[in-house]
Amino acid sequence: MPILGIDYEKCIKCQECMKDCPTQNFSLGEDQNKILFNGSRCILCGHCIAVCPEDAIKYENMKDTALVFESNQDPSELIEYEVLHQFLRAKRSIRHYQNKKVPQEIINKVINSMRYAPSGANMRFFRSLIISDDDKKNLLTDAIINTLESRDTREHFQGMRMKGLDPIFFNAPHILIFNSKNPWDTRNVTIAMTYGMLSAHSLGLGSCWIGFAHGVLQDHPAIARKFTGIETYILGVMILGYPAVKYFRAPPRPPMEIKEL
Repeated sequence: MPILGIDYEKCIKCQECMKDCPTQNFSLGEDQNKILFNGSRCILCGHCIAVCPEDAIKYENMKDTALVFESNQDPSELIEYEVLHQFLRAKRSIRHYQNKKVPQEIINKVINSMRYAPSGANMRFFRSLIISDDDKKNLLTDAIINTLESRDTREHFQGMRMKGLDPIFFNAPHILIFNSKNPWDTRNVTIAMTYGMLSAHSLGLGSCWIGFAHGVLQDHPAIARKFTGIETYILGVMILGYPAVKYFRAPPRPPMEIKEL
């Protein structure tokens, strides 16, 4: 079990782990003088590690190390709302890319941001396939187009291909396909992809959700197996690369309708 229990030499009995554990794995002993740990319901969310002021939670084999804040984390001091809001508004879905591969270390930064996205019950079964080879991307593009049910759309896209255009992946240098053995991971992948796209935005990269590819690969697992080797559920597709377009303003958006009870 990665979370082993409590280092009682460090524990000050503040009971913060008891308060914050979502599955109530911590409790007071019979003498009310010792906090006990029962990991039978532990989902490895790490709230106990994060909330303990004395670093008294013992753990191992979690494939990562804890991030220690230099001072108490106050999100409003990390980034101001107006700065964050402007950053979010400036994020665009990019469909024009430079003919330039993204270095692996930069892609790793985007992927690394995704691993910290929240997920339901801390389930983390999803994986990512990255396709960067141009020939493999072209084969996948054509397979998706040829599978489209709408004849008009299929013929329109085939015409674009004859002109050297890519109406599916927009000639992006990298395709990321997210898959999982758990079909309920769809929402988890959605959140993780959003983290990744915002991370890419901060690195000067462009990204875009690709619904056509997601839909075809999800509905036609034989095509997914043939062109990607993925045997499990396809839950999301995005592209990544350096933008070949520059935006000078963020377009307006209507306000969200709100109902109060």
